[in-house]
Amino acid sequence: MHRLTDATSKPARTMATESPIGPYHRGPVRVHQPDPQAPQAAARLITLLRTRWPATPAEHVGSSAVPGLAGKNTIDLLMAAQPATIPAITRALLELGFQPQSPAAFPPSRPMLWGTFHHGPTDYRVHLHLVPASSPEVAAMRGFRDALRADPHLRRQYAALKRTIVAAGPVDPVAFTRAKHDWIVTTLDQLGLPNDQQHRLYDDPSSVPSARLAS
Repeated sequence: MHRLTDATSKPARTMATESPIGPYHRGPVRVHQPDPQAPQAAARLITLLRTRWPATPAEHVGSSAVPGLAGKNTIDLLMAAQPATIPAITRALLELGFQPQSPAAFPPSRPMLWGTFHHGPTDYRVHLHLVPASSPEVAAMRGFRDALRADPHLRRQYAALKRTIVAAGPVDPVAFTRAKHDWIVTTLDQLGLPNDQQHRLYDDPSSVPSARLAS
């Protein structure tokens, strides 16, 4: 099993002296074979988050939530929260060690926090999306994940697209996300899922102020 995903492999953290969430480091995109340990890492993270905010459970979304799907092995988590609670949840997660996305691609009313989480031999990059529960983005994230889980042909198409993008070697996240964008929007249309927010899901904040990032 690989020891590197989107972050650097390190010795295990000393939980008594370190935050369970480590600093986030950006880097070029590499597409890895499916990592069967990623869902286990996500489950541990979800349990950890429940200790800080039990009223709003987190769920695993994104490519690493789909068994058999190659990807960056970033762990994306979704917390669909009541808007009035988002500032307090954000503060609780920052205290846990998550960091604000920088540059910020989302407003404080729909923040994305990030960090790394050590599981086994790997430090996984983590993107935590705090989204108002009534937002169509929630249905898009869940629906795309569920469609990929259910449809082997769709998984193969998506994995082939990712591998084509990085065929010449690791690529900049901006180029990677933009190269996926049209296919994802078309797929969401075909699935009958909301796509008016897809610039939030798949663009990168380092290119232009209005762009967005997720794995």
